[in-house]
Amino acid sequence: MIHIQTLQFGELNIQEESLISFKQGLPGFESLNRFTIITPDPELPFSFLQSADDGNIAFVITDPFLFYPDYEFDISDEDHQHLQLTSDPADVTVWSIVSIQDDIAASTINLLAPLVINNKVSIGKQCILHGSKYTTKHPLSVATNASAVEVGGDHARIDA
Repeated sequence: MIHIQTLQFGELNIQEESLISFKQGLPGFESLNRFTIITPDPELPFSFLQSADDGNIAFVITDPFLFYPDYEFDISDEDHQHLQLTSDPADVTVWSIVSIQDDIAASTINLLAPLVINNKVSIGKQCILHGSKYTTKHPLSVATNASAVEVGGDHARIDA
């Protein structure tokens, strides 16, 4: 059990098995390697990627397919190996970091660098999609159709 004081949630006790290892950290936060996902309200489409190494660091994340159902990308061979991916898409979860603005309509989602997590071995990586049409600041205000999204569905092609 890891005990941390967080900015957003106060005191947290995190089970070791709920930790996700980001061996290379995240761009700009390379020294932070252990994270957990906190979902304060399952009715809302947002969760938090909370650092277990620094309680002051948490990122708002969401399932990008809720906002962009046609979102798709290929994972590079290097990322495929780093994440120890198998052919079972059920082992993979894809998240995107959200930038919340004072005017919620101006909030954006980063589709250029999805967070890809291998749930089976608890390894994650923020994969940069080089040569992609996606950007770091897609509007978050796209109409959603949450009923069309399957939790745990194969969101991204993991074939190299």
